[in-house]
This record gives sequence, C-alpha cells and structure tokens, in this order.
Amino acid sequence: MVVRRDGYVRAALELLDEVGLDGLSLRKLGDKLGVQGPALYTHFKSKQALLDQMAETMLDDHLAPLDDPASVDDWGEWLARRARTIRCTLLSYRDGARLHAGSRPTEQSAMNPLIKPLLEAGFAEEDATHAILAISRYTLGCAIDEQQQADGESVTDHDEDPGASFEYGLALLIAGLRAAVA
Repeated sequence: MVVRRDGYVRAALELLDEVGLDGLSLRKLGDKLGVQGPALYTHFKSKQALLDQMAETMLDDHLAPLDDPASVDDWGEWLARRARTIRCTLLSYRDGARLHAGSRPTEQSAMNPLIKPLLEAGFAEEDATHAILAISRYTLGCAIDEQQQADGESVTDHDEDPGASFEYGLALLIAGLRAAVA
C-alpha cells in the first residue's frame, strides 16, 4: 500500500479521534495503515514531527480562506473570525487543543502573513506580533479549558457558557487592540 505524507497525517488525525493524544503512537498509526515503522520515519523524523504536521493540517483547510488578503476588510473582524475558526477546529478533534498546544510551526516564517493586515492597519511590527500571539494564546487556552471540562477533568463552581465566555474575552482583547493602535 502506497500512502503519501498527507495520507499519513490525515490517518493520524482520524486515529487521534479514536484513541486520544495519550493513545496516539507511530506504531498504532502504522497498524492502522498496514505499514511498518520505516515507512513512517521516511516522512517524519519523530513522533513530534508528526504531531507538528497534524496540528498544522487540522487548521490549514479552515484558515486558508481567512488568510487570503482579499478577505481582510477589517483587521479586528478578521482576527475574531480567525480565533473563532481556530477554537471550533480545535474543539472538533479529540484532544485537538492539547495537540496544538504541544506543537511547533513547521515553517519558519509562519508569522509574516499573519501580521500583514495589522501592519497595514498601523500596528508596529512588534505590536502586531504580540497581538497575534495574544489572540492565539487566549483562543488555545479557552479551547483547552473547554475540552477539559467536556472530559470531566475541570471542575467549575459556576454555570458557564464556554462560547459566551470566549466571545466576551475575545471582544475585550480586540477592543483593547483597537484602542492601542488608535
């Protein structure tokens, strides 16, 4: 059976939904695909390299339309759409937020296209980078917390609508960024 790199990654994402992050291994992926370890190691130097690619792939399909420069009409709305898309995508996979939290970008210049709309809006480069990172970390943290609550790992002493809480915080972050750039 010949499987291309993308096929391995997509099969690994399916396996993630079946066994969770703690149960995911290259051996289990090989068993799922009917291939031996060397076939996997020709594409991924390590399990971490596979995890990094999985995290990137899970978001790529959903974020590509948003990252088209023509889709950026208002930078604040663009940031909010990206955050919502990331949150929903991470929550759509078992342990998706934890997987993403432990990953590293596979491209060195992943930040450059993301800060462009902010630079055009008047942000300094350092401020634009901090803004993207703040929104990304907020979104990831909310998704991790939400998945832990869904798994019964987090106990809260109040009733909370995670979606409403996320939107509240996101609106405040973007309002603060708007004030800072004004």
